[in-house]
Amino acid sequence: MDLAAILESLPWVLRGCWRFRWPAVGAAWVLCLVGWAYTLTVPNMYEASTRLYVDTKSTLRPLLEGLAVNPDLTSDVNLMMRAILSRPTLERIARDTDLDLEIHDQGDLEGLVDRLLASIHVSKDRNNILRIAYTHSNSEAALAVVSALLNEFIEGSLGANRTDAKSAEVFLEGKLRDYELRLNESEQRLADFKKLNVGMMPGEGGDYFARLQLEIDRLEMVESRRNLARQRRDELVRQLEGEEPVFGLMSSDPVASGASGFDSQIAQYEQQLTEMRLRFTDTHPDIVQIKGIIEDLQAKKAERVSAQPRSSQTYSALDANPVYQQMKMQHSQVEVDLAELNAQYASQKTLVRNLKQKVDTIPDIEAELSRLTRDHQVTRTQYSQLLVRLESARLSEAAEESKSDIKFQILDPPSVPVKPTGPNRVLLETGVLIVGLGAGVFLTIALNFIWPVFFSARQLERVFGISVLGVIGVDRADIAQGQARLGAFLLTASMVCLLITYGLVVVFSDAGANMAGQLMSVVGS
Repeated sequence: MDLAAILESLPWVLRGCWRFRWPAVGAAWVLCLVGWAYTLTVPNMYEASTRLYVDTKSTLRPLLEGLAVNPDLTSDVNLMMRAILSRPTLERIARDTDLDLEIHDQGDLEGLVDRLLASIHVSKDRNNILRIAYTHSNSEAALAVVSALLNEFIEGSLGANRTDAKSAEVFLEGKLRDYELRLNESEQRLADFKKLNVGMMPGEGGDYFARLQLEIDRLEMVESRRNLARQRRDELVRQLEGEEPVFGLMSSDPVASGASGFDSQIAQYEQQLTEMRLRFTDTHPDIVQIKGIIEDLQAKKAERVSAQPRSSQTYSALDANPVYQQMKMQHSQVEVDLAELNAQYASQKTLVRNLKQKVDTIPDIEAELSRLTRDHQVTRTQYSQLLVRLESARLSEAAEESKSDIKFQILDPPSVPVKPTGPNRVLLETGVLIVGLGAGVFLTIALNFIWPVFFSARQLERVFGISVLGVIGVDRADIAQGQARLGAFLLTASMVCLLITYGLVVVFSDAGANMAGQLMSVVGS
C-alpha cells in the first residue's frame, strides 16, 4: 500500500478503534492502579556516604631512603580498598551491623553478601580522596555499614603495615638464627680441617701444582748457582797450585802457618754465620751447616797444633806473595758460598721431594679447603645480608609505629540524607501512566482487527474487490446523538480523573511509600 491509501484508510481504522474505547479505558485504569500500588510498595532507599583524604606523603620517608623499606603506599591503599570488599570482611560487617538477623542458612548469607557488594561503592580520585557509599532501605543500617567500612579501612591499612613489618622481622630473626648456627658450624669445620692438615695448607702463591713448579724452578736455580760456585772453586785451586806463596822464605814453623790458615777460614765462616743469624733462626739448615763447618775447622786446627810441637820461628825478611794471599781468600769465600749453596740445595731438594710425595694428598686437601672456604664465605655473606635486612625491617617497623608514613583525614564524616535518594517515584509513576495508556490504545487496535467493521462503500470495494450498487443511510435520532455526546463526555471525564489520580499519586507517593513500608514491617514482624 502506498502512502495515499494508508492516509485514506486511517479514518476508517480510527472509527473502528473508537468502538472499543470503553475496554481501553478500563484496561488503562486497571494497569495504572496496579502499577501505582506497586510503586508504593517499593521502599525508599537511603545512601550513606563518607569522604576520606589519604595522605601518602611523609617527611620521614626521604630521610629513611636506603635505610628502611619504603613501601608503595598508593598500592597499599588500593589493596585495602579491595580488601574491605572481600567476602569475609563483608560477612563480619553484616554481623556487626545486625544485617544478618534474618539469615537462616548459608544461602541467605551468600545472598546478603551479594547484595552488599552490589550496594557498596568505593572509589578514589587522583587527589587521593576516597569515597565510601552504601544504599539501603533503612537509613540507620546504611549509616552503620558506612561507619564500619570506614573503620575497617583505616584500621586495616595501619594494622596491615604493622603486621607485615612484624611478620618480616620475625621471619628474618628466625633465618638469622639458622644462618648463625650454620656460620658457626662452617667456621668450626674450617678450623678443625686446618688443625688436622697443618703443614699441608696451600700458601698464598697458588694451588699445589703451581707451588710444586715454583719449588722445582727454585731447585734448578740453586743447582745452577752451585755448579757455578764449583767451577769457580776448581779454577781457584788450579791457579793456587801454579802460584808461589812467598817471594822469599816464610816462617820455619809449619804449625803456626797451618794454624793461621784455619783461623782465617774460621773467621770468614763466623762472619757469614753472624750475617745469616740476622735473617734466620739457629734451626735453619744453612746456619746448622755453617756451624758444623766451623766446628770441623776448629777440630782440625786443634789436631795440627797438638800433633806438631811448636818450635822457634824464623822469618825471612821478604813479605808474603799478595796475589797468592788474595786467591786464598777468594778460595775460602767460594768454599763458604758453596757450602751455603749445598745446604740450600739439600733443603730445596727435600722440599721438592716431599711435595712430589704428596701429589695424591695435597690436591685433595686444597680442593676440600676451597670447598669449606667457599661454603663459609657464602654463609657469612648471607648472614651479613640478613643482618642488614633485619635492621632495616626494625627501622621500618619503628617508622610505621610512629604513624608518619600514612595519614587519614576525614573530610565528610559518615552521614545519611533526610530525604531518600531513591527510587525515582515520579519517573516510575509516569512510566506506569504511559504504559497504561499505551496498553489501552493497543487493546482498541487489536479488537478492531479482530472484529472489523466497514463504514463506506469505497471501503468495501477496496477490501473485497466488488462493486457496490447503493448505500442505505441511517438517520440518527436525537436520543442516539445525545447518548453519543454523553459517552464522549464520560470518556473525557474518565481520562481527566485518571490524570488527577496520577497527580495525587505523585504528590503523596513518598508518604504513601513510608506508610506501606511500615505496614510491611509490621506484617513481617
